[in-house]
Amino acid sequence: MVFSIRIKLFSTLLLAVSCVVLCMYLVMQWSFDRGFLNYINKQDRQIHEEFAKVMADEWVHSEGWQALKNNRRRWGDLLASQFGISAPPLHERGLRPPPRHNPPGTFNQTRPNNNKQLPDRNRPPPPGPKPPFLLDENKTIIFGRKERLEDLILYPITVVYPNESKLVGYLGQVPKKELTDQLDLSFVKQQSNTFMLVAGLMVLISMLAALPIAAHLVKPIKRLMQGTQKLTSGQYETNIPITSKDELGQLSKNFNSLAHTLKENEKARRQWVADISHELRTPLAVLKGEIEAIQDGIRTANSDAINSLHSEVEHLNRLIGDLYELSMSDIGALNYQKQNINIYEVLNATLDSFKFEFEQQKIKLVHKPPLTQACFVYSDATRLKQLFSNLLKNTLRYTDAPGELHIESETTDKEIQLHFKDSAPGVSQQELGLLFERLYRVEASRNRALGGAGLGLSICNNIVNAHDGNIYAQASPFGGIWITVTLPLIQNSTRN
Repeated sequence: MVFSIRIKLFSTLLLAVSCVVLCMYLVMQWSFDRGFLNYINKQDRQIHEEFAKVMADEWVHSEGWQALKNNRRRWGDLLASQFGISAPPLHERGLRPPPRHNPPGTFNQTRPNNNKQLPDRNRPPPPGPKPPFLLDENKTIIFGRKERLEDLILYPITVVYPNESKLVGYLGQVPKKELTDQLDLSFVKQQSNTFMLVAGLMVLISMLAALPIAAHLVKPIKRLMQGTQKLTSGQYETNIPITSKDELGQLSKNFNSLAHTLKENEKARRQWVADISHELRTPLAVLKGEIEAIQDGIRTANSDAINSLHSEVEHLNRLIGDLYELSMSDIGALNYQKQNINIYEVLNATLDSFKFEFEQQKIKLVHKPPLTQACFVYSDATRLKQLFSNLLKNTLRYTDAPGELHIESETTDKEIQLHFKDSAPGVSQQELGLLFERLYRVEASRNRALGGAGLGLSICNNIVNAHDGNIYAQASPFGGIWITVTLPLIQNSTRN
């Protein structure tokens, strides 16, 4: 059987509250029993202390305990006046108690009026106040049954004279270890029933309160479940209201962030597919048009037509190659063979290979400072050359002639920064952050043969990230774009 979270949460709350209430009931019951027993013993102590004063007066009046020993009735009267006991003790010191079938020797007891069977001798006496023990100053029991002194609570009987006080005896009390009086037991039972009723009411109230609490706590979980179902069906615009700041609220916030990310990724995927299809369709349309023109006899299949077709095929081949490299970089499948490389050697070799093209485009190359020192990075020389080539091609494609490109370097103990600053034209501040997005062009109408597919800087971004570096663009002081590449250095790798 499968239970819902609401049922599980309700059961957990109810079980926890029931356990707490049960523990409280048991502790309160135990505490009340012990406390009430202590209360009874304290009352007995107060009564015995007052009775000790009465016995002190009796000792002074009788000039000792001998008279009281010989007058057992007097001892019974004293007990009756103080404790409300109608009968004296059943036996004295050194004397055996009278037989149970011969009760005339006891006070206020009626003789049996028939010959019914006598009660069992082992039956405990009826509950009620027990008479105290009377002991002399040597702790010898005068009245009371034989008991160990260690089992008694002794209250001193002291006679106070004008100049001194004299200890003349003790009252002994057997402390109560449990309640025996019917009134006390009835009171304790009543309180126990009250505790049980209160505990039951607490459990019932907890049950009634746990239902709405469980429903309230499960409500955001249900919203998350419903939102997840919509998300799996492709409804990425799903948004869950955040009603709290706890873990469930944070989970709802993360869900909304995930839905927004999936929505943007889906939007980017659709835009990516549309851009790729558009980029591929353009050279294919040109190829198809020129081939159909040759087939229809409109154009002659001479060397110029073949060169035009070859140019479109090369452009299409470059586009496909860039798309392949970008996709491999995205999935981390590009092969990087890293080693300690002098970055200036790679940069100078790349500049030498582009020197003729820069002269043709009338774009001046300026190095500040001259790139002659040794500066080592842990990288792939082939990928570094591809990075620098794409940056240089970007300048060749978009910089007006005559123009210039300033290449500067800065090094610290941990990293090297290479700055590529070209001349006009530049781009707006809003578009600088979009330059490294794939298939992005500042001028969408620029000729693809000159402007490229807009993938070069995206590949640069992936190469730099693979080397644990950073790349960003800003406005150049010469009117164009200022691209900064930051790469980590090998420790102690710079040498002038």
